[in-house]
Formats: sequence, structure tokens, C-alpha cells
Amino acid sequence: MSSVFIKRIQELDSSRGFFDLLGIKRGFEKECLRVNKKGMIATTPHPKDLGASLTHPLITTDYSEALLEFITPPLENRGQSFETLMEIHHFTYQMLQDEVLWASSMPCRFSREEEIPIALYGHSNLGKLKHIYRRGLGYRYGRAMQTIAGIHYNFSLSNAFWQRYHHHLQSGSSLQTFISEQYLGLIRNCLRFGWLLPLLFGASPAVLSCFFTGEKPDLQPWGKDSLIGPYATSLRLSDLGYHNKIQKTVGISYNSLDEFLQTMKKAVHTQVPEYEAIGIEKEGDYFQLSDSMLQTEDEHYALVRPKRVSSQDERTLGAIAREGIEYIEVRAIDINPFMAVGIEKEMVFFLDAFLMMCLLMESPPLTAIENQRIGYNQNQIVRYGRQPGLQLMVEEGRTMLVQDWALSLLEKVQIVAGVLDKVYHEDGFTRACSVAKQNLLAFDNLPSAKILQEMKEHQESYFDFAWRWSLKHQNDFRKTPLTMERLEYYQKLAQDSLAAQQALEQKDTLTFDHYLHRYLEEV
Repeated sequence: MSSVFIKRIQELDSSRGFFDLLGIKRGFEKECLRVNKKGMIATTPHPKDLGASLTHPLITTDYSEALLEFITPPLENRGQSFETLMEIHHFTYQMLQDEVLWASSMPCRFSREEEIPIALYGHSNLGKLKHIYRRGLGYRYGRAMQTIAGIHYNFSLSNAFWQRYHHHLQSGSSLQTFISEQYLGLIRNCLRFGWLLPLLFGASPAVLSCFFTGEKPDLQPWGKDSLIGPYATSLRLSDLGYHNKIQKTVGISYNSLDEFLQTMKKAVHTQVPEYEAIGIEKEGDYFQLSDSMLQTEDEHYALVRPKRVSSQDERTLGAIAREGIEYIEVRAIDINPFMAVGIEKEMVFFLDAFLMMCLLMESPPLTAIENQRIGYNQNQIVRYGRQPGLQLMVEEGRTMLVQDWALSLLEKVQIVAGVLDKVYHEDGFTRACSVAKQNLLAFDNLPSAKILQEMKEHQESYFDFAWRWSLKHQNDFRKTPLTMERLEYYQKLAQDSLAAQQALEQKDTLTFDHYLHRYLEEV
């Protein structure tokens, strides 16, 4: 075990530095599809009772008009984050009438890709930009891929912690530079060891056959309409799910803030012949925002990304260049179909301890060879993670059994968890590690394994499994509606968002062409 890692833990613990971790802020971004009574993707507009997806602070849409996204604000109170997410689900179900929220990451049934509705955001320049960006995604990767749902976990540390940690490491950098450097170090280690997350929490080992329009992939047929990966943990994160073969050639660097900004700028300004062939617009009808490798930085499908809150009129990349990294977004989490809100509380305890481990461990720059190794390990885990005897590449010329490496990493996570339990005066962090250890010792306990076990026990397809759990969650939520006070609160949020969208549309003074040109030139 790294002496640097142990020393940092001991120094912070002995100096009470970890008490400043009480300022950790967490937020969820949880996606889920609206489906009709037959389990088909909803083709209805975003329900007006939910508010305006462009301006609502908690309820929006992602790619499709049917792909809802629930956002909790950054909060220090973990319980309050869950309560907010639960309330958003309650409110949504009270407004949905006959529609259901799909309880799984891989999508529901649809007849043809062309029937998947692209999200609409009104007539403002910002609304048009968001819609055209999504049109571009559909042309580039197909609409089906964009209906996959997941959970993003936003994580930030308090300024008090950063000040203390800056002092402990005796950094000569400014505090703002130091924070960005440390978040990038966390990201590099999260890439190195992040395969542990889909192994433990992956919940998409099956998919409907209709998801693939061409040749069927190397998966096992299951029932009349499903395909499974017998040892898969997260097909969502595999090359069968979210992927971009062109992005693999970009080489986004996390070795320094300058390198990150430079490689991202290159990606959003480098034209690609394949995208040039699509075209940008014809007679005012836009097909995509640009013909570059990435239309915007949001198109970079990384498992973890550096982020900063920006204004409506500013791009994230510009905000990071100006003020540095503010938080990180972990995108490697599947929806757990067994959980009402798709997230198990123990996972959040584990994520906090895991991310702190990634921060406190040494994090040397990533090389091209190591990036290849990271990609290989990631693919092995999401496609074959529970396969007996599976080995990953630890370093050049050395492999290790998945279970052995995972348990070795877990020892480090447990050390951090022990200190966090002292800080928070509870045992949730070490309990989460204990559950993780049990699951690593018996892969049948993992969510991905339980899904396939249920499908087998019930002799059901992936659709039947996900539909059964979707209806169960719908019934449970509707049995316990919101109090009148909370219902009125969410109704007011919806009304305010509709008014805000209307005000935004009325204040536009630029033509869209001018607006888009200025947007693209910002970085």
C-alpha cells in the first residue's frame, strides 16, 4: 500500500483536517424514460404540468422529449438529497396520469428509431441551440443510443478542506490552481480504478433486440425479444451502449488543466469528414451545431468529467478556463431497477469513500499506453466482469484476477471509510465497504447478477423484467402522494419555469445565426 496514501490519511486525521469534509456537497442527475401503457417510448410532449424543461431547476429532459432528467441541487446533507430525489419522483407520478417511468438503464420498446422524439426547448436562441445539438447527436450516433439512461453523481469538497490540504502538501500554486490540479489527479485515478464501480453497481446486463437496427452483437439470445451478456455488468457502458469511435481518437488529456483545455478545444474545432457529410444547415434548417469532432464539450462521453457551474450564456469550458474546476461528475452509474429512485443509499457512502481514496493516492500523469490499458480493463469489466478467472491488466506485462485487485482496492477505500465514519459519527461508510466486500466474494450478489437471476426465475424477457419493476415503483409512489404543501411547492416551481422560458424567448435580440456563431467562438 502506498506510503504517500497512508501519510496523507494520517496527517489529515491527526490534524482534524478531515472534519472539514463535513462540507462535501453531492448532487444527483437521474435520467429515466417516459413510457406509455404498452411499455413503448412515449411520443407525447414533455408534460406541461412538470414545467418547462429549459428553465426548471429540478426537472428537465436529456436527449429525447421522453427522457426525463431529475436534478438535485448540491447539498451537504446526504439524506436531504435522497429526499429531494424521492419528492421529484412523487410529483412526476402525480402529474403523469397514464404514463410510467422506465425503471432500467437500457431502453424500452420502440418500433423505429425515427419515432424517438428529440427534446424541444421552445423558441429562444438557447432553446433552439439545445434542440439542434440533440439533432446532431441523432445524426452522429443514432437516436436509440441516446435513450439509454444513467445516473450522474456530482461531488465537490469544501473550501475549508482545500485550504487545509493545500497547506499540508505545501503547494506553491495558488489555491485555485491547486484545486484544479487535485481534481484532475482524482479523475486520473478514477479512470485507473473506476472499473470497480460498474463491477459493484452495474445493472444493465440485458437489452432488447430492437435496440440494434443492424447486425446483432455478440450477446446471448434470451426469450423472444432480449439479448443478455451472461457475465456482463453494464452493457450501457460498453461499446454496445454509449460510445463514440471518433472520440477515441481525440485523446482528451487530464494531466494538467492546460492540457485538458487544449485537447478539448481541439476536439470542438477539428472538422470530421463524416460529420461534414451530414451538413450543418440548409435554408435555415440546422442538422447539427458544427461538423467538428465534438459539437460542444458536453458531447465528450467520459466516465468522469471536470465541471464548473456556468451561466446560461456561458459554456462550461469557458467557465473552467476562467475560474478552474469546481466539482467532478461521475457518469459510470447505472439505474438500479430494484430501487424506487434507481439509487441505493449504500452506493453513495461507497462513492464518497472511493473518490476520496482516488484523491489521496498518488496520481502520476496518464500515458498513451496506460490509457489503452484503462480502456481494455473497462471493456472487460462491463462485458465480462463476473466471468470466473477474468484478469485485468495492472501494468505492462502484469495481470491480476479481477476479484483480487478489487479486494486490494477495497482495503484502501475501507481506510478512508473508517475516517469518514468518525467525521460523520456513523458507520455508513464502513458498512457500505462491508457490503461491497461480500458482493466481491460472491458475484451472485451483484445487481447485474440479480437481474439475470430474476429473469431466469420468472422465465421473463428483459422487457418483462423492467416493466414489472416499473409498474411496482409506479404503484408504490402513487400509494403515498406528496403532502399538499410539497405538491404546491413543486407546482409553483413548474409555473415559475414556464414563465421563465417565456421571458427568455421575449428578451432575445440576436438572430440565431449570430447567437450560434458567438457561442461557437467562445472557446
